[in-house]
Amino acid sequence: MKTYDDPELQAIAIKLTSDDPGIRRVAVMDLVDSGEPEAVELVIQALQDPDTKVRQEAAKVVDEFEAEDMADALISALNDSDEVVRNSAAHALADLKDPAAAEPLLKALESSTDSFVVSGILRALKPLRNLGAQSPALARLDDPDPQVRREAVGVIGWLKQPENLPALVKTAKNDPDPDVRRSATGALVYANPQQVGQALVSLLNDEHWQVRCEAANSISKLDHQAAAPALMEATKDDLWQVREKAVDALGKLGVVEAIPVLGECSKDTMSNLRKAAIGALGTIAHKDGRPYVVTALDDPDPDVRKLARWAISKLDAAA
Repeated sequence: MKTYDDPELQAIAIKLTSDDPGIRRVAVMDLVDSGEPEAVELVIQALQDPDTKVRQEAAKVVDEFEAEDMADALISALNDSDEVVRNSAAHALADLKDPAAAEPLLKALESSTDSFVVSGILRALKPLRNLGAQSPALARLDDPDPQVRREAVGVIGWLKQPENLPALVKTAKNDPDPDVRRSATGALVYANPQQVGQALVSLLNDEHWQVRCEAANSISKLDHQAAAPALMEATKDDLWQVREKAVDALGKLGVVEAIPVLGECSKDTMSNLRKAAIGALGTIAHKDGRPYVVTALDDPDPDVRKLARWAISKLDAAA
């Protein structure tokens, strides 16, 4: 056993060699308070402990230590037999956000075949925005596991490289998993309307409502004015959640032509949609919207009435 100069750390190291797993667990908790740089060595040791509960405790505290030192150990922990340890390691990897961790993560990605491990590595690579992750992430868009494809989309979206847009559009339109399509639709917001506007409009007709919601949201973020007719049509969607997102988008785009449509939505039986409509009318702040907003001052929902008062103030200011 290695000898440590710091007496407190030495005492913890001794506890970690105890035959009692309970004592070893307490030792792991003590590591967090030690404050010694060398404590990371003992955390890595605890991540390899034969007792599951000790490994779980170690996985919970890894984010208290330097990412560069912990990356390899966390990648190994993704293969742990215990689900809690695997999940804790995956979350800790995602929280590293240290550029120095990119190299070991990319190296591990090359040889990893387990879907959980690959997903965890991709999730950790996303905030690092390392261009070395581009090729492996693009390759994983064809992975049979939807979780892997979803994490790959995240990496590609955060890299914000124009050459990746065709792959993201293809995924948004054609992936069999709706959550992957939704993620890809949301990732398109780093483009411009000329590049992806047409694709986003088509996604307003996706078979899954969450994709349609994401398409409306992305259109508003890109300020894609040409999508206004499609958004007005989307206010007739079968699901109120989609109608709400379309109404929000019309408001953010400031589409004056949509005021009659928004006025109809302000009378909907669903209060969330009425709130969205009044909010959009207030954002547009055009005089043609005033009659609808005035009517909403007597809405049975207090939140709608509150928004109506705010919208009136916006209309008055614009006038």
